[in-house]
Amino acid sequence: RVLVHRMARLIEADRVAPWEILAVTFTNKAAGELVDRSARLVGPAAADIWAGTFHGIAARILRRHAESIGYTRHFSIYDTDDQLRILKELIAAARLNDTLYRPETVRAFIDASKNEALDPGAAAERRTDSFGRTCAEIYADYQRRLKTLGAMDFGDLLFNLLVLFRDEPTVLQRYQERFRHVLVDEYQDTNRVQYQIVAALAGRHRNLCVVGDDDQSIYGWRGADLRNILDFEQDFPGARTIFLDQNYRSTANIISAADAVISHNKGRRAKHMWTDNEGGAKIDCYTAADEKDEARYIVEEIFSATDKAGGVAVFYRTNAQSRAIEEELIKNRLRYTIVGSIRFYDRREIKDLIAYLRFLRNPDDDLSLARIINTPARGIGKVTWDRLAESARERGSSIWETMTSSDCMAVSAAARTKLGRFVQLVEGWQRVGHDRVTPLLEAIVTDIGFLEHLGAAGSEDAAGRVENVNELMTVSQEFDATFDARELDEDDAGVDALTVFLERLALQSDVDAYDDGDAAVTLMTVHNSKGLEFSRVFVAGLEEGLFPHSRSLQEDESGIEEERRLAYVGMTRAREELTLLHARRRHLFGTTQYNPPSRFIEEVPEELLNRSAAETAFDLSFGETPTGTAAPSYSAGKYKPGMKVVHPLFGVGSVRKSDGEGDTEKLVVQFQRVGTKKLVARYAKLEIV
Repeated sequence: RVLVHRMARLIEADRVAPWEILAVTFTNKAAGELVDRSARLVGPAAADIWAGTFHGIAARILRRHAESIGYTRHFSIYDTDDQLRILKELIAAARLNDTLYRPETVRAFIDASKNEALDPGAAAERRTDSFGRTCAEIYADYQRRLKTLGAMDFGDLLFNLLVLFRDEPTVLQRYQERFRHVLVDEYQDTNRVQYQIVAALAGRHRNLCVVGDDDQSIYGWRGADLRNILDFEQDFPGARTIFLDQNYRSTANIISAADAVISHNKGRRAKHMWTDNEGGAKIDCYTAADEKDEARYIVEEIFSATDKAGGVAVFYRTNAQSRAIEEELIKNRLRYTIVGSIRFYDRREIKDLIAYLRFLRNPDDDLSLARIINTPARGIGKVTWDRLAESARERGSSIWETMTSSDCMAVSAAARTKLGRFVQLVEGWQRVGHDRVTPLLEAIVTDIGFLEHLGAAGSEDAAGRVENVNELMTVSQEFDATFDARELDEDDAGVDALTVFLERLALQSDVDAYDDGDAAVTLMTVHNSKGLEFSRVFVAGLEEGLFPHSRSLQEDESGIEEERRLAYVGMTRAREELTLLHARRRHLFGTTQYNPPSRFIEEVPEELLNRSAAETAFDLSFGETPTGTAAPSYSAGKYKPGMKVVHPLFGVGSVRKSDGEGDTEKLVVQFQRVGTKKLVARYAKLEIV
């Protein structure tokens, strides 16, 4: 709202041209809404505002000037899976211990370096330990490999934009002149490289407006730097600060509860949230017996609500917590959607087709070629591919250049025949043209018999996979219907519909795809809830070691403070009703945990809480619930008839018979829910109650 009205004022009152305004948001969905709402205030002129995410704006500028830093305009944008594939190859080639140098670990090192605007050399200088030095060497190899493939990862989009501005000052000056006004949303979530981009673009006119809340900085784990907003006045002397401390969304009780929690943070700018809204209902706090009881309570409350308008959401700290809630929703036939589950664009058949498009746009993209060359099967196996790859390395060329060269003798005559048929297909698709996406996609699906391939696989989800392909067709049709090449200017020469389509898909996020009209209940992690709002919110799993997360308990106070900010974000997503839940016992990550209630519940004033609890965590005859974070463990000879135990899957039971001891001990256990089971104690993971 602040950015929308500021842009409207700039255009109407200050006579600023819309194309002189750059508005940066953290999701494409927010960028689209920003332009739409601006158009309602100032009319069609708002369409000329440059609005988008940091990554989207960086990609657009880099497409225009990629040659200046050694790339083509058709560079591919690699996702996490692509990164890990390259790193796995590099780690193996260097003969490093892949237990110590896991691709995921090295990727995290590289991403963190790019977030700090560190190239491989600078990253190496920062580390004195052998592990860090080796990671920096892999980082250097990784960047060379990306350059060969004509590709950038997400971190490169931002880091390479800084490189462009540094190496080509005339380019920077051009965009400084164009963007007389720079506006940034969610400024508290910017990292160091984003800060430097903003500072560079606003460096000439110094018309910079940022909106943010240090109490909602929740992305420190991915490089967000809280100092960017706390030190804003120091970084930009003369800045005017306006406190937006009135909340229009939530009831007074919700605001008071959230404000009481966040006030425990020391590393924050002091402020006090208030609202003119009515007090509303108290905050419900439910103590569940376990995660199943927690899920049952949530579903019962949803059913008992007289008014479900405005949406219901269930938040949790980790994705694994959704399982019990999903099972209860399914059992009660309640429609739900999960934000952050397997993305549509991450499904195998969709990634296959996108790889075809990506390769056609960038033939140097060996990773995409590797994915499609034998999908569906064409008899082009690993031996043929390895020989092509080796020949390409010797030539210093891409694999496509090698396989299409007239003197390619790296493979057998039979393999050349099969490769020749594939080359003919590719050449046919290249003739289709790239000014529209759907005709090209249809040609690929038809020519390779992709739908038949999916059906022939005989899997249970074959029909669903075919539906996914048809849905991708719908996406491309909608894109073709709305894409206007006139939106591109002379700087975008060589950038066509296919390029823009692939870029939009690569930069799509979970929240961008979220439609609040999809289902009765929305499930998501608290991190994904940022920027959304619902009439009723349930925050599940508020237990020490889970929320706040166990990692934060091992860090300094900053870790707990970020977890508290996360709790604050979750609580303030609720407009009318808020429920906080914790369980006495929870099966999670293959273990059973007995954790005390989260400190964040205890920080809510008691007069604002409406507490309730399951009558008991277990059958009353079992005695009191164990306390502490560790469950009793199995030891030989301890299982006796009549002993009460808990199984991670079957639940509470009573030992009826025990035979043997140690590794060979066998048990007969009568469980309350599933009846009698015969178990080997060594493998049963039983806990003594």
